[in-house]
Amino acid sequence: METDFGITEYACGHTNTPIPCLLKEMFTDFIVQEILADGTVLPIPSPDLVLESTGAKKENIEIDKEIEKPGCISEETLLALDERFATPGPQVLVLVENLSKEDRKSIHHFVRERYLGKLISETKEAGIVVSHGHTRSSRKRKVWDEKIPSETHFTMSKENKDTSYACQIVAKFLNVPTSSVRTHGIKDKRGVTSQRVSVTQVLEQKILDLNSTLRGIRVFGCEYKNEKLQMGAHWGNRFSIILRGLPDTSEQLLHERLETFQNTGCVNYFGTQRFGSRSSTTAEIGLAIVKRNWEGAVKMILSNALPGNTYAGPVGHAARCFIKTGDAERAFSKLKGAQVFATIEGAILKCLSKGGTWQQCITDSITIQNRSLYVHAYQSILWNKVTSRRVKQFGTRVQANDVGADGQPLGEHATHYDIHIPLPGENEKFANSYGAEWIKELLAADGITPADITALSDRFSLGESSRAVFVESKNLKWKFIHHSNPRDLLQDGLQTRAIPESEQKGPLLALEVQFSLPSGSYATVALREVTGSDMGKKAMQERSNKAKGDVKEEEEEGKGDNSEVEQDEKEEVEAEEKQEE
Repeated sequence: METDFGITEYACGHTNTPIPCLLKEMFTDFIVQEILADGTVLPIPSPDLVLESTGAKKENIEIDKEIEKPGCISEETLLALDERFATPGPQVLVLVENLSKEDRKSIHHFVRERYLGKLISETKEAGIVVSHGHTRSSRKRKVWDEKIPSETHFTMSKENKDTSYACQIVAKFLNVPTSSVRTHGIKDKRGVTSQRVSVTQVLEQKILDLNSTLRGIRVFGCEYKNEKLQMGAHWGNRFSIILRGLPDTSEQLLHERLETFQNTGCVNYFGTQRFGSRSSTTAEIGLAIVKRNWEGAVKMILSNALPGNTYAGPVGHAARCFIKTGDAERAFSKLKGAQVFATIEGAILKCLSKGGTWQQCITDSITIQNRSLYVHAYQSILWNKVTSRRVKQFGTRVQANDVGADGQPLGEHATHYDIHIPLPGENEKFANSYGAEWIKELLAADGITPADITALSDRFSLGESSRAVFVESKNLKWKFIHHSNPRDLLQDGLQTRAIPESEQKGPLLALEVQFSLPSGSYATVALREVTGSDMGKKAMQERSNKAKGDVKEEEEEGKGDNSEVEQDEKEEVEAEEKQEE
């Protein structure tokens, strides 16, 4: 529950009466659109928009007819090359008998420039062979056109997919290292999200072609840039969220709380999703890493994959095999498809099967984005506890000993949004602040020092030095929706459409709320300020199960035995959960 992670206080005192609700009942109930540094809100594309974007790009990729044809290429050969560019088919052989080295080089250059890298030329005994795609040898000698910036930026929209998993899938299909795929940050898994992605030296058409292959992922809006994306370099996120199962008497109270939230904001806690919902939290794994207990950290990660903590699929079976037998090679062989290369468990088992150490499993095999989350989570839970202590004592009032982002005392015109507390670690700017002192107390209780955390900076990307205690929402909007079916779609998804307004009537009450938060702030924490309820995953699961139980009881009382209907609903939920994983 939220209190387990130090989330105990509110910015306002009006939340003594919790308003029960259901969050993320459907994937489309939680939409996240990344907001770039210039204020651009990335769209969630409709299927038609994605197809139109892909088609438009294909039409724009035309032969560059301004490239001068070498005299050693006949008109007949040129026609064959143009046909091959338009339609994949057999290789085209360009005869090079009696041609000089410069002539042969001019042919390779001509093919590369005229056909924009889509056709590949390779010298063989019979002559120069031209074909679609990349041959083994051409991949080895791949040359990126210096006239094109090396980074291709694009928007990736995904539904019910983890960001790291989606990026690894994209890297796999693009045949590039995962390390060359960069994002501004992690987006929620159970939801529909859009975010910017950069990849090194990949032509935009190759990226757009992924739309015919990927499931639950769409890519569009390509641009060539000179810079890679940097973690946290975006402004924030735009959220569009549906809260279901609201009491029919809560509309006026919610309206009042939303108005107060608009003026006061909320405590800027790290939300419960930062810590996971399995037997070993990400913060506990982070503490093991900070203590250099590498074996303990690895075993906690694998234990979280066991049946009972998550789905009993190949990853769970592989983890159970290793924990039971200690045979990493045997356990790794149980993984299938993308689980081999796109899961943390797969990376760990692969490392162990090749003789890697416990430390290498964490510091070498897991991507920096993933391994950093563990240490960040440990920092986050301590920050939450210190922040709760500050808010409990003083509320939103600015105090003389409060400091800003620079670690200096706040001026007379400062507001509660200017108050900062440091993240655990060595930080000279905040050395004399109450936040730093309270954090030292918590670290000492765990048997560590700020220096133990700072020493991990190079391997774990510990960039953030402080965090605002309160956060303000931007562009807040809301409306209430009445509907008749608990599983009505109330927002569009990547492949689904919301019920039309004409069907938005019935006894069930839902709230659609939209707002923007800066990078690193959590929508669930903002919603908690409005509802006065625990918005964590476990609490939502309990309410969802209770709601289904109440419906089942009513059906049994009113209609008798509906076991067949209930089984259909159960199978539908299980199928959805299976798809989610």
